[in-house]
Amino acid sequence: MQKQKILIIDDFQPLLEEVIDFLTFEGFKIFSAKDGAEGIQVAIQVVPDLIICDIEMPIMDGYEVFKALERIPSTSCIPFIFLTARVQPLDFRKGLSLGADDYLIKPIDLDELILTIKKRLEKNARNKKNNENIYATIINNPLTGVYIYHSSKFVFTNQKFEEIIGYKRNNLNEINLDSIILGDTKSVINQLCQCLKGIHDDVRLRISILDPEKKVNFIDLYGKSLEFEGNKAIIGTIISIGDEKKSTKSEHQSGSPEIDEIIERLNDLSKDDIVREILNIQKLIAFDQEEQADKIKVKTNITKREKEILELICKGFTNNEIAEKLFISNRTVDNHRAKLLEKTETKNTAELVTYVTKTSEMT
Repeated sequence: MQKQKILIIDDFQPLLEEVIDFLTFEGFKIFSAKDGAEGIQVAIQVVPDLIICDIEMPIMDGYEVFKALERIPSTSCIPFIFLTARVQPLDFRKGLSLGADDYLIKPIDLDELILTIKKRLEKNARNKKNNENIYATIINNPLTGVYIYHSSKFVFTNQKFEEIIGYKRNNLNEINLDSIILGDTKSVINQLCQCLKGIHDDVRLRISILDPEKKVNFIDLYGKSLEFEGNKAIIGTIISIGDEKKSTKSEHQSGSPEIDEIIERLNDLSKDDIVREILNIQKLIAFDQEEQADKIKVKTNITKREKEILELICKGFTNNEIAEKLFISNRTVDNHRAKLLEKTETKNTAELVTYVTKTSEMT
């Protein structure tokens, strides 16, 4: 059985050593800090099961330590016991009003210390168990996509989650998330990692997922940092944006649903986000861009230069980047882009790239 971790923060070395020896003998794994600032650093690093903290210390006193740890998601729920020589009722009220779990007076009675520690750890264990039962009820909801994520793996996904995402949990864990999350993948992974580490209490993302059939699902993802079965984890829900939009569209709406959905999606975005979404669309195209452009050339009489520019557009290059890569002016790139729109009878770059996708599928 893994030893429970206790952090002791006290600047009085003789007392610190005495308590460390006693609690180590009682079977706990002990961490220590000689002042408040160091105590916060150790707490964030090891995330102990319980903290014992002196009030009167240099640099930061015990009250400041408690307030600081309360603001950090990974340490905010750790049982906290104040340790002090102060015996005035006002001191007791101040410590407990902050939200501390208990208050011990120096000199320490070691029997009282161990009883207090065990009582607080048992209460915390009951709270965790109750939370896990609540989570179990939530994750079995058949109407919402629910997941639990830790150690870079989805340790739980319900049936609705797998329905929305397009992957079974085992298959999802066998692939790199970078390969199926479209757009600013690095930012998405980074935000999940920060939530998992407790740097942020929750995460809210709107992401695009490439399913096994190379179709894009737009998804709203919500997650909250917590400890589940002894592990740091994220528990959250997902909602398919596509399903919501389809349910509100008229059955007699004209036009291509795929193009309508993409354009509607782009209308809500900033210019920078639109560039990223064009990259998303490009990932829907088969990986052999040259072969696709050849197929389109047969249908639309695209010139060699237009073909080169089309390939770069599909890969998400900007006008400046295309001009630099092909050693031509921005105006020339604009002219060729305009001709491509005319030849393919599309209105904008998003429709042009979508046209490439549709033509490739039909050929």
